[in-house]
Amino acid sequence: MKMVEDCIHLSIPDLTSESAWPNQPLPEDQQWLRSIARLKPEQFLLDVGDRNGAGADPAPILDVDLNGWRAGRYIGEIHHQGRTLQIRPRLGIETVAQWISAIHNVHVLPDVAGGSRSYQPLVIQLTAALWRASILDAGRHTLAREKVKRKSAGLRVRGKLDVAATGKLRAAGDPELVSNSTFRTLDNSTNAVVVAADRVINSRMGSPRWRGPRIEDQLIVLKRAVGSNPQLPSRGELKRARYSPLEVKWRKTAELSHMIASNRLLRHNAEASDTYGLLIDVAELWERFVLHCASEAFEAPVIHGTSTTVEHRLLSSVAHPDRGMGRLYPDILINPSTETNSYRCIIDAKYKPLTQPRGVDREDLYQIHAYSQAFNAQRSLLAYPVLDGDTAFAQRFSPWDTGADAEISFLRLPIEQTECVAALQAWDSGA
Repeated sequence: MKMVEDCIHLSIPDLTSESAWPNQPLPEDQQWLRSIARLKPEQFLLDVGDRNGAGADPAPILDVDLNGWRAGRYIGEIHHQGRTLQIRPRLGIETVAQWISAIHNVHVLPDVAGGSRSYQPLVIQLTAALWRASILDAGRHTLAREKVKRKSAGLRVRGKLDVAATGKLRAAGDPELVSNSTFRTLDNSTNAVVVAADRVINSRMGSPRWRGPRIEDQLIVLKRAVGSNPQLPSRGELKRARYSPLEVKWRKTAELSHMIASNRLLRHNAEASDTYGLLIDVAELWERFVLHCASEAFEAPVIHGTSTTVEHRLLSSVAHPDRGMGRLYPDILINPSTETNSYRCIIDAKYKPLTQPRGVDREDLYQIHAYSQAFNAQRSLLAYPVLDGDTAFAQRFSPWDTGADAEISFLRLPIEQTECVAALQAWDSGA
């Protein structure tokens, strides 16, 4: 297999068939690809948001059919058997970073004004973008402070008087008072692991401005508290950390930072020491990006449907209505009505092409029809990203009548936030 820069043995875009790969695998490399296809993707996946629902089983990293191999919904790198597979985002790393920004409602692109953008290995760029988003989201209101209790003895009370301890001193003829005080400090395990992770990422990034000014300011404060090179806390210390309601997001940031600082981000596969990597599910990113845009586009309540709170069954037993078969979890539900047990709109995001000759996959067509019926939705939409290729038949003749006083549309949405919001508003208005 042809070697490319940075020892990547095969570099391919996501959602791309083997015939369009820039570097074709040799016949003797087929076994290596088959072994990658057998790997469980969940062991490499890095969470991109607070996903609280139950979805389908993870799709394979690679799939094969009569036309050869195909990359799917993941981006990242897998190092396996001494070789490296890189799956690049076909829409570009900056688009992925912008989606992460929208999902977390923060700006994760680095400040590169006055300088050229540094093109680092894909896995480093993804790591830096996700870490920035996590830091900005967690630190939106406050930094992580740990509550510390301090006992002191003296002629003055500092905090709350410790009656029992003071009594013992007085009994021994000591006139001092024992008191307990509580204060909150930045010198804690959470901030230590954040600074440690920053050192690791910074050593791999080419641009000194990769963090952005807000994180730069936060790190100055944290380094004053824990030092520039703190000892890496154990995972047990992080688990014992306690957070206030405003600080609770720092827990997830600390877990991600520990993976980075301990080098487990790239080597956290427990099944084989020579297999490690990092994958991001772009389909989940696209779903959460569309969810964010729908929240901006609709004035009505918008619900993330991938949740057990809105679970419906495909079939219910007539004799035992509490028993059902087939769980239905649409991605986005708009404006629920408790009186009629219906929804104004349902949107299901699909990170795949909607172009000719592929068109709509049969299982997706049946799925959106089932959603429309089960949730009594007036209008339903399968939302695809705008990729290359001609507009598909399904979109050109949308909306489609289900025969049950409901409509289903198929639409390619723009990948930029402002344009995506406008497209959803236009669809809602029937334009």
